[in-house]
Amino acid sequence: MSVVPTQDFKTSVSTNSQNKPSSSVVSALPDTFRCQDGGATPLSTQTNGKHPLESKLKNWDQTQRNRDLEQYRRVFGIAEPMKREMELAIVQNTDFNPLSERAGSGLHQDILLNREACVDWEDVYPGSGIIGGVSMGMDVHGSIEKSLGI
Repeated sequence: MSVVPTQDFKTSVSTNSQNKPSSSVVSALPDTFRCQDGGATPLSTQTNGKHPLESKLKNWDQTQRNRDLEQYRRVFGIAEPMKREMELAIVQNTDFNPLSERAGSGLHQDILLNREACVDWEDVYPGSGIIGGVSMGMDVHGSIEKSLGI
């Protein structure tokens, strides 16, 4: 049972890995005709180039979910985590949304994931889709203007 996500951060790259086809003349060079991957790639692209905590933060919610399901299995048996996973799959696959004014609101999903008390960015600005500081959709002001017909 893992509390913190596993570390999948690469710190070094081997030049003569045995899992890739290599040239028969020089074993450190990849054989581009056998690999069919578009040619030789620099070793700098094979390392992450990111902070080691970034992968842990990206996998944080899934690791916590797996930990919760493991605890439910140990306490209540296999039926409880199976029931929770089936309920979550039903909620994710349904089109029913009683809160029609907030398209994409996942109130049922938040309850099943024990996040109903958390206030995320999407809860404050639903449908904003801010990527890199640029708004990629309708924000709060746009939805007010649309509802008032301005």
